[in-house]
Amino acid sequence: MPIRPGPPDLDAAESVPTWRYLGFLVGPGAGTFAFNAVTVILPTLRERFGAGDVALELVVAGYGIPFAVLLILGGRLGDRYGRHRLYTIGMGLFLVSAIACALAPSIETLIAARVVQGVGAALCTPQVLATIQATSRGSARTRAIAAFGASGGIGAAVGQVSGGALAGLSFGSVEGWRAVFVVVALIAVAAIVLAPLAPRSRAHEVVAIDLVGTAALALGILAASVALTFGPVWNWSWPVALALVVAAVALVGMWKHQDAIERSGRVPLLPPSVLRLRPLQLGLLAAGLFFAGYSALLYVFPRAVEAGGLTSLQAGMALLPFAVVFAGMSLAVARIQSRLGDATLILGVALQIVALLGMAGTLAVAWGSEVGSWLQPALVLLGAGQALIFSPLTQLVVREVPVEAAGLSGGMFSTAQQLALSFGVIVIGGLVSLTGAAGRDELLAGLALDIVLAVAVLIVAIALRSRARRNLR
Repeated sequence: MPIRPGPPDLDAAESVPTWRYLGFLVGPGAGTFAFNAVTVILPTLRERFGAGDVALELVVAGYGIPFAVLLILGGRLGDRYGRHRLYTIGMGLFLVSAIACALAPSIETLIAARVVQGVGAALCTPQVLATIQATSRGSARTRAIAAFGASGGIGAAVGQVSGGALAGLSFGSVEGWRAVFVVVALIAVAAIVLAPLAPRSRAHEVVAIDLVGTAALALGILAASVALTFGPVWNWSWPVALALVVAAVALVGMWKHQDAIERSGRVPLLPPSVLRLRPLQLGLLAAGLFFAGYSALLYVFPRAVEAGGLTSLQAGMALLPFAVVFAGMSLAVARIQSRLGDATLILGVALQIVALLGMAGTLAVAWGSEVGSWLQPALVLLGAGQALIFSPLTQLVVREVPVEAAGLSGGMFSTAQQLALSFGVIVIGGLVSLTGAAGRDELLAGLALDIVLAVAVLIVAIALRSRARRNLR
């Protein structure tokens, strides 16, 4: 039996002010801060622990893989047991793991703590969008989703800047890289303290947790994540191909199992009736393309400009205006959408393409230690454009999922985001390795890939707007 929309959890859903979600909105920022700051301190961890490439990959993947694998399950658990409860449990794990990372005596301990951190992030992250969807409507929902995007953007930029700054410092006997995790722990404490402000919600009907479907989905995403993460390290050898085959078989089997459950009248983990919605499919496709390009560019940017003469801190600071504009525009996107509607997404992608072309043009005439300053006009425009993309894309996914399965929307969007972020890094990493590009050429390669993906997002956005107009006739 297909899931059908139910009533929102609050009768006055439209009047819920954004500040009430503050504790929940800290969560996305904590997650992106932890991810970006840790990627910056990897060279320090190599020196401190004598860690090899595989161990450093595991520091990143130990967080990212359980995060991606458990997101959808985390969302459905929130539907069943209460989103506030799952958010608090997840953020509690995030806090404990951050403390364990800060105290880690070895690289193995750090990796284990990062795995726990990924589990915590998977439990709390889907509850944010799910709660916003279930307890707000109209312009209030648009503002809250925009704040969700701003939180993630700020966390990413501040993580890069502070990671680069702290990595080279020491605080008495405390090494600077450990301070990164102390900051993560403090952010988690703030999230837990402020979480009770958020309205409570859960599905009105009991949500059964399909263990077989959960296991098949987890296996499929795990195998795909392992293949994407370790493919370059293992030189795309036969274990990677085997992992991709396992992922395909598991996901196909999961789909057939979910379809059988729904046809029997029960509620599946991933309802095929929801996943068959064409706007949802296009929205997830556009989100995947956008985040793949986003991650590819952010991956090569610090590497390239550091090769051009910037320090890690200067590379992070070069992205700070981008993040500030992204945050500010995200908070203003509700007013823009009230005037432009679905055309906001098209405007955002157009601005992004112009900004990327502007960056490429700037690199043709400027390079060296001053390149960070020369790129600022294009980076500022890029921040504005991407803010106009992020919130409308998120809403495309959220609004197509019935309120009764609100946890599914948060889980699906975040899963698509995480897998796309990994995919973007893998693709640009492969291109750079294949061509031997470095410095300016490496950044140009990232820009070229992002431009291609942005054009694809623009095509999808135009198709979505045309479809919406036809439905209104």
